[in-house]
Amino acid sequence: MNKSRFSAGVRSKLRRGHFETLESRRLLSHSNGDGTRVPPLPPNPTPVDQAIFAQVNADLATVQADKTAVHNDSESLEAALKAALTTAPVVTAKATLTAAKATAQPLIQADLAAIEADRIAIHNAREAVEAAVEAARSTAPVKAAKAALVTTIATQAPLIQADLAAIRAVYHKDEPAVDAAEHQLRVDTRNGAAASVIAADQAALTAAKTTLATDLAGPKAQLTTDEAPIEAAEAAVQAAINADPGVVAAKAALADAQAKLTADKAQLAADKAPVEAAEAAVQAAINADPGVVAAKAMLVTDQAALTAAQTQFQTDLATYIADLKAGI
Repeated sequence: MNKSRFSAGVRSKLRRGHFETLESRRLLSHSNGDGTRVPPLPPNPTPVDQAIFAQVNADLATVQADKTAVHNDSESLEAALKAALTTAPVVTAKATLTAAKATAQPLIQADLAAIEADRIAIHNAREAVEAAVEAARSTAPVKAAKAALVTTIATQAPLIQADLAAIRAVYHKDEPAVDAAEHQLRVDTRNGAAASVIAADQAALTAAKTTLATDLAGPKAQLTTDEAPIEAAEAAVQAAINADPGVVAAKAALADAQAKLTADKAQLAADKAPVEAAEAAVQAAINADPGVVAAKAMLVTDQAALTAAQTQFQTDLATYIADLKAGI
């Protein structure tokens, strides 16, 4: 055997064995957090191994440096925010906020009390409407409308029963053809019948359904006609209830209570607005502070650099590990 080929084979086996040992000891962490370890070079590393190993370690050093920078930036931003609180613009904005709160607080308390009272009033108004409706049922107009409804139902009931019987008769006559056509279509489809056969089955099914719909049209229309007097009499009962003076007054009171709740909610929002605006002004003054602006910009820049460094580290580490596995 060629000596150089034998040496290369032994070297490859040693390298793979060394790598498997490292894996068994869980030294091949892909994390780039604290405690990250890069697999050591194998015995007799190639120039490729050495180059990528050096690159991975350089990447890791960059990641750690960027993490330190981001940490320092975060602390600098906290310090800048704290310092901004003592600047004239922020102090002025906070004073305005304090004054706005002092002015708005009694107004907001009054609004909340009014809203609570409105909700109680709406609850009571709804109960009053229910009571008025119940009382209206015993009035002459409603009793007369209900008597007319009873008479109408008695008159129309046999007609409606006849309509329903006619509809059932149509279904009894026409549904078997629809069922048979559906069954035939299923059988032919399952058996892989020719397209012309399937088309004929579909046409037969459509015809059967059309016949059923046509035959149902008359009885259904008559049912609608015969039910109409009952629906009109029911509507007359409800109209008589709605027209009762007590019901009208109770519903109007409910509408007024609901309108007042809407208005008081709007007033609450209006009374809160100056405070919310003053709070936003305080935050805007802090955000506009030059020290805060600079600290935020530095943090954003260093966070982007850290993200890029982490990505590069992971890419190069994956390449290094792949090279070790391949025995390059």
